[in-house]
Amino acid sequence: MDWIVILHVFTIANKCLLFPLFWFKRNNSVANRLLALLILLPAVPVLSNYFIHTGKLHDYPHIIFIYQIFINQFGPVFYFYCMVMIGQPFKFDKFKLLHLLPSVFPVIFWVDYIFSSPAEQTEFINNFLNPSHLTWKMQIASMGPVLISLPYMLVATIKVYRYAASVKHVFTSVETLKISYIKEFVTLTMGEILVLILLHAFMPLKLIEVIWVPILGNVLYFYVVYKSYNYGVVFSEKDYETWQQLIAPLNEYVSASHTEKYAGFVLSKQKAEEYAGQLTHGFEIQKWYTDAELNLKTLSEKSGIPAHCISRIINERFGKNFFDYVNSYRVEELKAKLLDPACSPIKIEEIAYMCGFNSKAAFHRAFKKYVGMSPTEYRQEQTTTAEVA
Repeated sequence: MDWIVILHVFTIANKCLLFPLFWFKRNNSVANRLLALLILLPAVPVLSNYFIHTGKLHDYPHIIFIYQIFINQFGPVFYFYCMVMIGQPFKFDKFKLLHLLPSVFPVIFWVDYIFSSPAEQTEFINNFLNPSHLTWKMQIASMGPVLISLPYMLVATIKVYRYAASVKHVFTSVETLKISYIKEFVTLTMGEILVLILLHAFMPLKLIEVIWVPILGNVLYFYVVYKSYNYGVVFSEKDYETWQQLIAPLNEYVSASHTEKYAGFVLSKQKAEEYAGQLTHGFEIQKWYTDAELNLKTLSEKSGIPAHCISRIINERFGKNFFDYVNSYRVEELKAKLLDPACSPIKIEEIAYMCGFNSKAAFHRAFKKYVGMSPTEYRQEQTTTAEVA
């Protein structure tokens, strides 16, 4: 059997099998259903390319228009999935219907094709199969999905990267967040789009569509499967609501930063010094950093300082972001306890939790960053130095 046919059948089967698992999951979330659509939509152009490659397009000509209708929705669905994954809930309203407009044009062309004469229909299919005789309709059909999807995908990518860059201004631990996943997801997807664009300079369009489109589609498919079952990016509705509450401070920070930027917010020197003193007192005397759930919002509630002011003070006065500022205190506390004889019977992990860290990976990473060695190595080195002295 033709290996290209096997590749197409394999790709279509994978996507069609995974789609119901994500779409019909019990107590499902909108995030899962949008991801299910992102998995299914590329299967339609692969099916269209299958008919083209096997010479059956004359038998199934309507697949061309079905492909256009479906794939023109990839951009909007990609955008809304990314927004949901950064904590912005998808709420259906009449304005969302405007995103269906890109699929209206293929419907118009489809109706025009249906009411054409048999000779005109045959000519249309022949022109579609022959790139050197593309009509203006064929050119729209060929370039339309790319031109429609790219703006959506670029806007989504910019927003995701902006959120990813803001995470450490809001949280002291990022292990439970999904920002790294969605950043990887948009990077991989945009990378695949870039590869397809570059391939146009080296090989015929037909080879790209029948070989590289399904190959890259399978790469994305296996990435989603891996992340879904190893990193928990598939949510029940309840899980998503819990996660949305967890990430809410990030949305508030990004929104406030945007508002502050365009409102020309100015913090007086006197107020800045006052806030800096409050933060120093809170961290050094009251040890706010021992709160494992501490984030920018909860710190604002503890201190009475507006969240956007805390971020600015930490950045400008202490030369750090929120993540580094809080974790530097935790590391210093951990260093002190590691040398405290009263803590010697206690496991290092338990001491780290006492200092405010909420995971083994988080405290190991932070400790090595600030001290240059692991907590175990630090304790051994300090013990040896003390014995020699």
